[in-house]
Amino acid sequence: MESILPLIINAVLGGGGGFLGNMIKKNGMSLVANLLSGAVGGSILPQLAGMVMGGGGAAAEAGAMDPMSMVSAVVGGGAGSMLAGLLGGKKADS
Repeated sequence: MESILPLIINAVLGGGGGFLGNMIKKNGMSLVANLLSGAVGGSILPQLAGMVMGGGGAAAEAGAMDPMSMVSAVVGGGAGSMLAGLLGGKKADS
């Protein structure tokens, strides 16, 4: 249970980041698509940041409980939502 909790927290924070990313810049995707793409982005970015920072597996295990990982999950969620909107989303009506 302890190993899945950081992933759940990152996915929830990423979904929030995807929602906020859509509020800032409309990308033409539905609410569910923004939440899902945000959850994926919020789960991937903290793991990549942990690998780049040199922590590897240790950073991924402890990841979701430190504030920096939470911020990177929200940012990753917004980035994932915007990237998905660019690659697959239809144009938003103005």
